[in-house]
Amino acid sequence: MAEAEKIDILIVGTGPSGTSTALHLIKSNPAWANRIVMVDKAIHPREKLCGGGITHLGQNILARLGLEIEPNSFDVREVRLVYKDKGYSFFGNPVFRIVRRDEFDHWLVKTCTQLGVTVHQGEAVKTITPHDDFVEVVTEKRTFHAKVLVGADGSKSYVRRALKWQDNTQVARLLEILTPENAATTPEFREKTAVFDFTPMTDNGLQGYYWDFPSVIQGQPFMNRGLFDSRARPDLPKANLKQTLRDSLQTRNRNLDDYKLKGHPIRWWSTKAKFSQPRVILVGDAAGADPLFGEGISFALGYGEVATKAINDAFTHQDFSFASYGDIVRNDPLFKHLDGRTRLAKFAYLMPKFPRFVRFGFTIAPWIIKLTRWRDPNYTPDEKPTARLIDVVQSMQT
Repeated sequence: MAEAEKIDILIVGTGPSGTSTALHLIKSNPAWANRIVMVDKAIHPREKLCGGGITHLGQNILARLGLEIEPNSFDVREVRLVYKDKGYSFFGNPVFRIVRRDEFDHWLVKTCTQLGVTVHQGEAVKTITPHDDFVEVVTEKRTFHAKVLVGADGSKSYVRRALKWQDNTQVARLLEILTPENAATTPEFREKTAVFDFTPMTDNGLQGYYWDFPSVIQGQPFMNRGLFDSRARPDLPKANLKQTLRDSLQTRNRNLDDYKLKGHPIRWWSTKAKFSQPRVILVGDAAGADPLFGEGISFALGYGEVATKAINDAFTHQDFSFASYGDIVRNDPLFKHLDGRTRLAKFAYLMPKFPRFVRFGFTIAPWIIKLTRWRDPNYTPDEKPTARLIDVVQSMQT
């Protein structure tokens, strides 16, 4: 076997949390670019099951990085939440954007490589062995001795499994299909609307919602349709996801059997989760995502910020225990917000047992929205980059 490559940081996974970690490190100090290696078993652009929604939370993280979304995206101007015959809307310019994950993730990877990060694609990790002074990571093609290992490899994280981490985190379930559409006649395209339908909560026992997200794939209009089942209340019976999706599609004159069905899990957030061990930290879905709406991209990008703080501190003080990493994550405003969503999910998804309360909630919600800025179609929650990341990096190098 060839001699091990000695590196400072190895990031396993090149999704938004992994690339965000690399980009935040480079923004903090451009010299990091030559000290980071990323590996991924996939080759970009690669298919990734995801609704693709990026709220202002994620867009503002990108803006502070000096990035503006370059891949094609669909601006959602109205988010419609419905329950049977009740409904209400959030408005914004936009409320959120919908991207295709293959294009979005590829763009972030290309940004990393343009800034000097070494990225090995199509290279799966085979073994991980922690040592006092480094972590040995053996891939299909080489061996690394890394001072710090960042696990950014998703809900089914190999890093987490290889290190045999046990905690109390739970997993949500998702199903998704894509249906070709006529943008001129489909209301969601004409009106730039995304729909969250909570009817299956009481009809099917779903701890979540059905969604309709307009999407553009290689220039063609499609509707991204699916189910999010939080399982925030694991004590309640599981919904039959396939039948629930079939029922929801029938009300929209679609037959599930006509489309390719895909599914995947999402590991959700818990303050009691294990986030680190000496020389190893987790980010993104590997650490935990949103159990209320299943929002993953924005929080994945946010993990990059907190990971950068922890990594910079580790190298500054030459203390790679990462004993405080969990506290850094938990005390960050974004993840306090995520914890609030987690608490709300455990309450909200108890409601399938109480349909009258669900109906009452949807009756009063429109009045509450009128008291917020989300009533205004011209409300712009997004920040804009003050300077491009590439310009910031170049100015710091001169």
